[in-house]
Amino acid sequence: MLFSERYIPLVNELVEKSLRKELSYTAKIVFRDGKIYLHISVPIELYLKHFRKGVARGSLIAGFDFNSDRVNMVILDELGVIRDVKTEWFPEVTSPGFPRNKANVLRLQALARLLEYAYHHGVGVVVFEDLERIKKRRYTRSRSANRRITRFPRRRLLEHAIVIAMKYGFKVYLANPAYTSKLGEELGKLVGLDRHTTSAYILALRAVQSRHFELYTGLS
Repeated sequence: MLFSERYIPLVNELVEKSLRKELSYTAKIVFRDGKIYLHISVPIELYLKHFRKGVARGSLIAGFDFNSDRVNMVILDELGVIRDVKTEWFPEVTSPGFPRNKANVLRLQALARLLEYAYHHGVGVVVFEDLERIKKRRYTRSRSANRRITRFPRRRLLEHAIVIAMKYGFKVYLANPAYTSKLGEELGKLVGLDRHTTSAYILALRAVQSRHFELYTGLS
């Protein structure tokens, strides 16, 4: 079995703690394209112990809105005043025939850049959509838009976003995304932002104004 050298300490500790029955983990063998892969699920606490990037102590709050061709971020202070706005674009991933795996890599890289930016600009809390509250996909009359919606792995991106945020030591909150798109269109005209950026603003604002959101404590 071959893997990056930087994972050796993590795997060694995982095996040692498992043998002492201090923790458990799951593993599965996957056969794909004539090759054999071993997938190991590592407890998040152990993973963060070896790969933590820092401890975010800022007082600002960042809201994120995920879309198939961009990630929008808005940073607010404790009064709800917008302090910064930043968007990472990757429009090429929605082109017909664009490799799905490559598209996911570009999305994750863009998300990682935004979180690193937030870490170095005074953010201590990040807010993502609570996707468990979304019961079904919202389709449109546009066939191309529906194709993008179907191919966009929003929940997978959220899982990675949570892990990356926890590596930076952010407090991670999941906010109710209800009506953010509709409110984004209406409020965006007033504040001079596009609807996706305004959706990120609304998520962060809900965290400022209310405590009706869930503190994320670990992956299930």
